[in-house]
Amino acid sequence: MNLPIEIDAHGLHKIQTNNLNAAFIDVRMPWEVAQAPAGDSPNIPLNQLPQHLNELPEADHLVIICAHGNRSLMAAHWLRQNGFETAQSLMGGMASWRRFEEMAA
Repeated sequence: MNLPIEIDAHGLHKIQTNNLNAAFIDVRMPWEVAQAPAGDSPNIPLNQLPQHLNELPEADHLVIICAHGNRSLMAAHWLRQNGFETAQSLMGGMASWRRFEEMAA
């Protein structure tokens, strides 16, 4: 499967609407997650990813989430280099997802 390294909020919405095989990993720090949770996504801070590779789910879309998309993009690149070919960064992070949800409401 040759997925783009980034997925935007519209693409993520399509994945969720169509119930595609997707898993989410939140790479923000625990205090950030406490302020603005991303559903029930597991929280593995970016600097702890290497220690948790064996815990990551296999999915057609492994969507990595952070606040604004920078850390998730680094994580997606790193994960792809380490065998997770379906890793994708949520472009713009939680900020873009919140804007998308507000516009859709």
